Formats: sequence, C-alpha cells, structure tokens
Amino acid sequence: MAEAGAAAPSARQKVLDAAVAVFLERGFEQCSMEQIAAAAGVVRRTVFNLFESKEALFRAAVEQAWAAMPIAEIGADEEAFADPVAGLTRMGLAISDFWAPPAAVAMVRLVIGESRRFPQLAQDYLSLGKLPALSALTGYLGEWDRRGELSVPDPDLAARQFIGMINEPLLWFRVLGQPGAPARKRRTHVVHEAVHTFLARYRPG
Repeated sequence: MAEAGAAAPSARQKVLDAAVAVFLERGFEQCSMEQIAAAAGVVRRTVFNLFESKEALFRAAVEQAWAAMPIAEIGADEEAFADPVAGLTRMGLAISDFWAPPAAVAMVRLVIGESRRFPQLAQDYLSLGKLPALSALTGYLGEWDRRGELSVPDPDLAARQFIGMINEPLLWFRVLGQPGAPARKRRTHVVHEAVHTFLARYRPG
C-alpha cells in the first residue's frame, strides 16, 4: 500500500516496472507488449504511446537499473579524494550493493541468455550501463594518479581489476544459478580486502 501523501507512479513508471517483471519472468523473446500492458494495468496503445517498441522498453529498463549505481556521483565528490581507503571503500560498497538484489542478477542472466538471438540487448546493456560505470571508476582512478596519491599507469585495467576482486566472490556464482545474495557483512569484508589488495599494488612506495 502506498504511503499517505505519496505520489502515485506515473503511467510510464507503471509500464516500465511491469516490463521489467515480465522480461525477467518470460525472457525478452517470449514476452509481448500485450502482456506488459496487462501487467501494468493499461491498454496496449498506452504502452506504444510511451515506448515505440519492446527494444525501447528494454533500453529504458537498463537505464533505470543502472541509475542505482552511484559510481559517477562518488567520483565527482571531492570527499572521495580525501583518503584512498575511504574513497575506494565507497566505490566498492556501491558495486557490491548494486548487485545484491536478485533482480540485478536476473537481468544479467537475461541479457546473457538472449544475446545470441538479440545481440543488441547486450550492446544496450553495456553502452547504457556497465561501460559508463566502468568509465566513471576509470576516471576516478586516473584522477588519483594525476594527484600523485596513487600510481595507476593503466586506469582502465586497474578499474577492471578492482571490480573483478569484488564481483568474482560476490556475483558470478549467482549469475550461474547459485542461490542467495551474500550478507552485508560478507560484502563489506570482500570490499575491504579488495581495497587493501588494490592499494598494495597501486599505492606508491
């Protein structure tokens, strides 16, 4: 039940939320705009007035999902440069928390499963979400290098290494179907270990 005084979701948001649910339940190929309209409680014409195609709906769903990843905001915050341990910990926790909800993992599995038949889905997922987040982390590490606080000759590689130290223990087994999101305590431990391992390589001296 919506809280008293809370604004009702817009028709666009209702359709988008319904589309995500239907995509994850049925897969991209097997769902239709009619099914999405029914799940949203609107007529089919409303869906097409808001989104020109199922592909456009998927792109909007990807953008909405990755809007919850605050890497760019953290990297633009001067407080994130006060101390590399604190800044990288914020980055790492943002990454681990982003993947904690089952729907985030289910979306990855959907993209992987459908990408052979619909390669544009994978391209959209990368270009609208994953690559901008990676670019923001790369820029953040490059700025540490520019300031001389860290020595990061290849920020893109370093960003991928940092993400890998978090996602390998926390994400990829879940993508392959292993149940259960790691508890917050476990996610925090993995991030702290990743930060200290990363700084052992890239902190000068």
